[in-house]
Amino acid sequence: MFERLIARLSGEPAEASDTDFAARRRLAVAALLVEAVHVDRHADPEERHAVVSLLRERFELPDDEAERLAELAEARFAAVLDDWIFAHAVRQGFDHDERAAILGMLWEAVYSDGRLAAFEMDLLQRLAGALEVEPAAAEAARARAFARIGLSDPENGADA
Repeated sequence: MFERLIARLSGEPAEASDTDFAARRRLAVAALLVEAVHVDRHADPEERHAVVSLLRERFELPDDEAERLAELAEARFAAVLDDWIFAHAVRQGFDHDERAAILGMLWEAVYSDGRLAAFEMDLLQRLAGALEVEPAAAEAARARAFARIGLSDPENGADA
């Protein structure tokens, strides 16, 4: 019953195939990425590009499908205006290691513009808890994300 309520709130059909489930999982991740880059009310083209690139890489999507997924996520997030549904879907749809990797994607997205706003830091710390990624794994995901970006001190914006 609870799952049907979540499906109704998120605009998805209650009874869905495995393909639909996979699509909802991707959409939930995309919506969290969209929220992360918009939380500081300043989403640069670099951040939007990072969202599409991260989706393409994570889910092995062609460019046009990754772009459509980002657009759909933007529309869904704007309609819902609450990340609880998306965080819940990620928590339910991915195992712990996958959730930690998704948290790393979120770190990459927010820092793709070269800045880390306080709102972004607060959001990602809150999402680490909502995704049930323990502090050590969350910090490891953050460190891996910044290493991928090539930064030595992400909070100060210093390049490696």
